[in-house]
Amino acid sequence: SMLDLATDIYVTNMYWNDETKYGYFQASLASLSVSMGIQLVIIYLIYCKMKWQTVLMESLPVLIGFKPALDAYRVVSGEEQKRNITVAPMMEITYMKGVEMFAEAIPGVIIQLMAIITTKEDEEISKGAFASLAISALSTGFIGASISYDWDTHPEKRKQTPEFYGYVPAEAKKRSIVFISMLFFSASLLVTRCTAIVLLALFGTKWAFTYIVADLGIYLIIKIFRGDFWASVPLDGNKEIVSSIIL
Repeated sequence: SMLDLATDIYVTNMYWNDETKYGYFQASLASLSVSMGIQLVIIYLIYCKMKWQTVLMESLPVLIGFKPALDAYRVVSGEEQKRNITVAPMMEITYMKGVEMFAEAIPGVIIQLMAIITTKEDEEISKGAFASLAISALSTGFIGASISYDWDTHPEKRKQTPEFYGYVPAEAKKRSIVFISMLFFSASLLVTRCTAIVLLALFGTKWAFTYIVADLGIYLIIKIFRGDFWASVPLDGNKEIVSSIIL
């Protein structure tokens, strides 16, 4: 995630210095800003019952791009949920990874693919653009794979719901194979879908939105028929419906 952020900043700066790609600079900057803004809101919601100094200290890693490392350390060290903090470290890292993936990494792949595909024949595409695209795709695959892996291998989750958790084998070598497979499968699927969205957008924005709505609609319909629509977030009324659609 930190490497992806670094390459996104590099590409954003590259677009800024190129007048023909200034629109991509604005899109990249908006993506990074939205991602950081949502993370700060989540930090406030998690630590709002603590002192304002704590909220400020927890916000600082987000602003300097060090939040993924801090969250990973807390989970690996087995840190428990503290009093007046609304969620456990495991849930916090999941929220943050989700925001990074959907507000930063995925939009970054779409923006970079659009910039590469629309480059004129007489213009040279920098190697940094391809490197950033690959890192963004692999970063998204890594985030998705790590979320699934962390939750599936959590001892308490396996004990509480053995019929759902436990698809990751116990043997270290097999675990590595499963994780790497999930990483590359997610990354390749992301690039395939983003490429389809970009190509459809070149024919017309409505075609891209039609594809996205149809894709998400089929996904939600399948979840409803499987009885897997409702998210486990304890909310009431319309809030629970919204959270289930998002999550």
